[in-house]
Amino acid sequence: MSKPTLYYALFSPPARACILVAKIIGLDLDLKPVDFAKKEHLSEEFVKLNPQHQVPVFVDSDGEVYVDSHAIVSFLVAKYSGDDQLYPRDLKRRAHIDHRMHYENGVLFQVVKDIVARNIYGGEGEYNPRSLTLCHNAYSDLEHFLEKGSFVVGNELSVADVSIHTTVVTLDLLIPVDREKYPKTKGWMERMDKLLPDNEEINLKGARALQTRILNCMAENKLKSQ
Repeated sequence: MSKPTLYYALFSPPARACILVAKIIGLDLDLKPVDFAKKEHLSEEFVKLNPQHQVPVFVDSDGEVYVDSHAIVSFLVAKYSGDDQLYPRDLKRRAHIDHRMHYENGVLFQVVKDIVARNIYGGEGEYNPRSLTLCHNAYSDLEHFLEKGSFVVGNELSVADVSIHTTVVTLDLLIPVDREKYPKTKGWMERMDKLLPDNEEINLKGARALQTRILNCMAENKLKSQ
């Protein structure tokens, strides 16, 4: 039986979350990079796996295909982890973890999408006030979650921490998390940096790649507007 396969791009926070969760639980993945510059995400082969042509895509050893990072990380823990700490069977705790992942997808990651839409594809050379407002609202929500424990749900690491961290690390390079305004968030980020395996090589490297792309596009947009 073949190894499970993950199609990914390192600049993608959701894809990084899947890689990191797999590393935490000791799951050996066949990692297949998807080159967006070469439009590999639009290839016939890839679109068959995911008609939404997005990463990550997880293909299990039995050939079943799963998309969306939140669905993937939950599945990985449920099937492959030796315990259920990261995504517990306890329904109360699981519901709170699900909520935090919905927050990551529906609030936090939307800031990244807004910046990409405006500053890469929309021709804007500065951060739009709307992007800044969305970002600081998202940071405020995260600060509130962390008032109740060391992690985003209580005092134990979960898949929600990993998912949120990959996005926050990316945003922090663009719109920094202010330690004075968000002290709990900053402390949590530092704890996560130490806890996550290969954080520098995977998470920070990928975040910097997206940062560089956005900043380069912003510089080009400024020149065009002069």
